[in-house]
Amino acid sequence: MTQIVEINGCAFQADKLAEAEAKAEPPIPTGAEALDAIETALRRFVWFPSPHHFTVAVLWTAYTHLLTQCPGLPIAPRLGVFSGAPGSGKTRTLEVLSKLVANGQDVGSMSSAAMLRIIAAAEASEEMGAYPVVLFPDELDRTYSANSAASQDDLTIILNAGYKRGAAVLRAHKDRQAEVVRYPCFAPVAFAGLATARLPDALLTRTFVIHTTRARSEERPRPYFAMAHDAELAEIRESVAHWARDMAWRFATSDKLLEGLMDPAVMNVVDGRDHEIWSCLWAVASAAGSGWPARCMGALEAAREDAHDRAVTSSSMRLLAALRAHYGDLERRGRVTAGISRDDACSAALELDPLAFSRFDGREELRPEDVGLLLREHGLKSVRVRVANGRAYGWRWADLRDAWERVLAPMEEEADAREAPPHSEQADVFGQRR
Repeated sequence: MTQIVEINGCAFQADKLAEAEAKAEPPIPTGAEALDAIETALRRFVWFPSPHHFTVAVLWTAYTHLLTQCPGLPIAPRLGVFSGAPGSGKTRTLEVLSKLVANGQDVGSMSSAAMLRIIAAAEASEEMGAYPVVLFPDELDRTYSANSAASQDDLTIILNAGYKRGAAVLRAHKDRQAEVVRYPCFAPVAFAGLATARLPDALLTRTFVIHTTRARSEERPRPYFAMAHDAELAEIRESVAHWARDMAWRFATSDKLLEGLMDPAVMNVVDGRDHEIWSCLWAVASAAGSGWPARCMGALEAAREDAHDRAVTSSSMRLLAALRAHYGDLERRGRVTAGISRDDACSAALELDPLAFSRFDGREELRPEDVGLLLREHGLKSVRVRVANGRAYGWRWADLRDAWERVLAPMEEEADAREAPPHSEQADVFGQRR
């Protein structure tokens, strides 16, 4: 009888021990372990043409977890995945990311009204870590097509303004017009679309852009099935969230926040809006340690090189670049006058950048009146100027030179000759010089 009691007692103790182990939280992963787990999951189901793209996607994913734990972090950069052809894995990327980020929403078409209500519900939640949510609108090439971009003001406001904490959209009450309703719009956003999407330039400056292509047969990742793989992705998500909770102390006070977001390692490389978004990824990389700071800096340098190659993104910038090239040709031939007429500016753009202007805005080709509208984006108004054949409406070269210096990346010979800017100025939390 005594022996039976001992056996039952041992069984009872074993059951209690197993129950205690089941309730115990898993060990906190190191930063490198948390980020490596995200990358392993991404590489299993997603293919990107550059390893730097994986670095950006992993750091951005981990940053969404820090946002839920650190209310002082002020920025939620956007992540955009684009390709020149369908079937390049854009939607699959959003699907996998939505399972790894903090508070990820379903991938799909979202109206601006739905986005505002999702964000507002999360902000009102009393559950710890439920805010902010991460949104995943897909197929932005349909939303921002050549024929519909002008009708997407509400969505543009959310995507532009909502990348700063505390941002809100104000709307008149549906029934009581004298009453104003405040909708919070702060949320990280990852979106995808074909390269034909005509995204606003201001949105692109807030976005880490991944340009992907179709993978070859030997590069194709494994198939992803939600029923088979979501539980595994959820474990990784919880592990990263556990690490983020443990790292929240690094951004708990204003001094620590400034130290993390204004690290000279990043401030000495980029400034302005670029510093705003890259400081977020750098904060994750420096907190994770191991090889991630070096990888983050490598991705930053690769992005700068890509930006140099794609320096002229909007039509107005491409027009400025074409006019700068035209001016350089006139200068070499000694045929520079005081300015250029609207007709000559249009002809120069069509000749020097036919890809952008031969079928401009869905029409056959760029028109002189389009030139005036594009240059107005940079504060340039047409005036009467002296040209080769007399006087005509156009733009002074002096005014255009000022726009080139302010908007376009310097030409290589100019960049080599230019001295490095001094670093003695003070900067605010977002790296803006003052």
